[in-house]
Amino acid sequence: MRVSILVKRLLEALFIVFCIITINFVLVRFMPGDPVVHIIGEDEYLRLEAEAPEVIEEVRRDYGLDQPLWVQYVTYLNKTVHLDFGNSYRTKLPVLETVMFRMRWTILLAIPAILISALLGGWLGLRAGWRKGGLLDTVCSPIMLLLNTIPTNCMAIIFLLVFAFRMWLFPISGITSGGLTGLAKAIDILWHMALPLAVLALLRTSSYYMLMKSTVQTIRDEEYIAVARSKGFSQEQVLLRHVLKNALCPYLTSVCMQFGHILGGSMLVEVVFSWKGMGTLIYDAVNTKDFPMLQTCFLFIGICVVLFNLLADVLNLIIDPRTRGEDSHA
Repeated sequence: MRVSILVKRLLEALFIVFCIITINFVLVRFMPGDPVVHIIGEDEYLRLEAEAPEVIEEVRRDYGLDQPLWVQYVTYLNKTVHLDFGNSYRTKLPVLETVMFRMRWTILLAIPAILISALLGGWLGLRAGWRKGGLLDTVCSPIMLLLNTIPTNCMAIIFLLVFAFRMWLFPISGITSGGLTGLAKAIDILWHMALPLAVLALLRTSSYYMLMKSTVQTIRDEEYIAVARSKGFSQEQVLLRHVLKNALCPYLTSVCMQFGHILGGSMLVEVVFSWKGMGTLIYDAVNTKDFPMLQTCFLFIGICVVLFNLLADVLNLIIDPRTRGEDSHA
């Protein structure tokens, strides 16, 4: 029965991906204005419209914009399946090549931030929630609440001003200084990513802390926790075997959602620190109206969110016996 539940979840994920691809196609086609304007630029479009309108029609044919909408849709689906996303309007380079290059820098920055914050926020929230009103709760909760209310770009600018402009401890922007190889290059990249990584880790730690703390405070008063205590289990055993296990489902779902938004979730931090990842790529594509690049970025983000939601469902089926029981009963 568990296999049938997983197959059902997989089919749902595939249907959602299909819907994302369809919406991605429709949004761009129904935006106001002629798409050719965004391909060749407004000034060039106005000039050609007055002097050589046949060139505009040639561009329209080259991009398939003269075809009926359903033909464009079928062509778009076929190209998407074959990972052919065309060329960027701005750079004329293949979109997939650019996205894959930028994606690795976002992943390099975001994955350590999520892992560090998930472990730190989960551990602190578990301890603070178990001992409500204790020293850890009294000290950490106001700090985490403050961090949780600070906008991402504000935190990034504060770190940039203090540690880069004032103290000169870290680079102001960029991924690497250039001209380095081997271990020296790796160390230089770590030096450049220290500040954006710290910002992302701090902000996510605060949200994970608040989630775990509230979940644990709800669980600690349940009857099965009192039963476990009455059986003579130590505090650590109760905390790890019963409280943590039952708090993991909502917590892992939240962490998986963060992984799902990994490609676009750090955009503001990337822009502030000029980290050339997916965030700055989306920002530049919006400013230059590079629709093929935006389409591909949004498609990748959407698929990433769906996949990690699917992963969260699978983990919940494995961890929570109540979920397995409900699913098998269904």
